[in-house]
Amino acid sequence: MCLPTLEPRRLARRLSLTLALLAPVLAQATCQGMALHAHRGTPDAPENAQSAIVRAFDGPWDGAEIDIQQLADGHWVLHHDLQVGRTTTLSGRRVQDLSSAAWKEVLLKDRAGRVTREPAPFLSAVLDKLRDDDRDKVLNVELKQSNSRCDAAQQAVATLHRGLPDGNWFLTAIERRQLQCARQVDPAGYLGLIVLDPQALARQNPATRNSASRLQPPVLDDAWLRRLQQEIGKPVGVHVDINTLAANPRLLPLARDLGIPVFTYHLGADAEHARALREARRTTGLLPSGAIIDGQPAAFCDGVAAP
Repeated sequence: MCLPTLEPRRLARRLSLTLALLAPVLAQATCQGMALHAHRGTPDAPENAQSAIVRAFDGPWDGAEIDIQQLADGHWVLHHDLQVGRTTTLSGRRVQDLSSAAWKEVLLKDRAGRVTREPAPFLSAVLDKLRDDDRDKVLNVELKQSNSRCDAAQQAVATLHRGLPDGNWFLTAIERRQLQCARQVDPAGYLGLIVLDPQALARQNPATRNSASRLQPPVLDDAWLRRLQQEIGKPVGVHVDINTLAANPRLLPLARDLGIPVFTYHLGADAEHARALREARRTTGLLPSGAIIDGQPAAFCDGVAAP
C-alpha cells in the first residue's frame, strides 16, 4: 500500500503533533506541559460512544483515547472488550464474529450499566463527525484485536488516513508486530506501544490481588528503549501504567534523551495517577508527554500540581 503525498495542512499537523510529543516538559505550560486524553471519551457518556468522543473534542481535553476492532465483514467499530456484553445490549459474542448488520442493532450501556438509546458506533461515523473539526485535538486509537498478519493494522491506518488529517490521530497497540505492520504504510506517523504491567493488572482484580506481590513490572531500561526504536522506527513512544513508571525511575530521563514520548495511564482513580506523576516529577524533574485520564482535566492538573 502506498501513502499519498501529504497535503501542506496535513504535513503541518503531523509535524506539530510530533514536535509536541517530543518536546521537553515545561513547568509553566498548561497542565505541566502534558497532553490529556479522555479515556474512552468523556465520563458523562457511554465509553467509546460517538457522543463521548465528540464531547472530548468539544471539551478541555487535548484528545480522546478510543479502542477499535474489526467486524467479520471488515468494518471498524469502537469497542474495548473482545466480547460484547459489558457495555452493550448484545452479549456473549466476539466483536470480530459480528456483521455490520448485527452491529447496527446494538445499543450502548452507560458507565453505570444502564441501557441507553445510543447505538454502538462505527469508526467511519465517528471520523465523519470529527473530520471538519479544525482544532488541534488528537484521536488516540488503540488497535485491540490480535492479528499475526499485517492486514488489520494496515487497514486501520488507511481508514484513519482517509478520515482525519495527519496529526489529528495516532495508533497504539499492545503487540509490537501490529506497530511494525503500521509502520510499513505510515513511515512518518507517531506510533505508541502499550506496555502491559502484570503486577498492576493483578492489583486491580480482586481475584488476583493477593498474588500481585509475586509478579514483577516490566523493565524499561536504555537497551529496551533503543530496541523499541530499532524494531518500530521513529517516532515511537511508550504508554505505561503508573506502576511501571514507579518501577522504572530512569524511564523519563532515558526517554527524553532518546526522543521517546511517554504516556501514562492507570486502571484506578485519577487521584492516584496524579499522585504518581507528582512523585515522578519530584524524583526526576520530569513529567510524561501525556496522560490518559478518566475525569476532568482541571481536577487532574490540580492533583499533579499539588505540593
